[in-house]
Amino acid sequence: MQKIVFFLVATFGCIALRAQSLVVTSMDSVAYANSHNMTQATAHISVKNTSSSTKDYRVIRRKVGATGILDSNYFCWDLCYPTWANQSQGTVTIAPNGIANDFSGYAYVRDTSANGQDSIWYTFVNVADANDSLQVRVIFAMNRYVATPESMLPVLRLAPQPALAGQWVSGIPSDVHRVEWLDALGRVAGHEESVVNGAVRVPETSGLWLLRSYHAGGVRTTKVTVR
Repeated sequence: MQKIVFFLVATFGCIALRAQSLVVTSMDSVAYANSHNMTQATAHISVKNTSSSTKDYRVIRRKVGATGILDSNYFCWDLCYPTWANQSQGTVTIAPNGIANDFSGYAYVRDTSANGQDSIWYTFVNVADANDSLQVRVIFAMNRYVATPESMLPVLRLAPQPALAGQWVSGIPSDVHRVEWLDALGRVAGHEESVVNGAVRVPETSGLWLLRSYHAGGVRTTKVTVR
């Protein structure tokens, strides 16, 4: 089945369930998917361990809404898990007062002409104490009329090109608030929540990479050759 997304926007609300140690420190207020490059909707959540000891946390996908707007969806924590896996097999360790930026959730729209919304609920659970958990509700709202074509977004003129493995490239526009590195198979291999002076560090492995940049009005994907 071909999945084409016209526009998705994600907003969030969170409900704490006896969350003695975790709090949400940041979440995407708006997450765009552009129909021109068939990008999926992406939601990022950062959580902080407010306790005085190091803890290991697992993520469970508790529930997917019943409106039928969302098609396949998956999430990443210690690894990326397919749509049929509702719980991470591994954990992420967070030190006292440490922040984990490892979570990202992804979803496609079932009907590209749909207008409406649906939700996915994720729960972060302390492995040593199941009562120590934090549930976060992610709302995906679809609108087929509002979109910024990728061709209208600022072009990334990166330098140097080809880039050197592990080094920095410049040329990231000022409106970019997040970047992701995708390997040749489209898997997210790393991300940066902020861009320093228009520059970002490239992966340590040589080859062809995709740099996905999140602008104020949409998402652009740029090919980067790394030596």
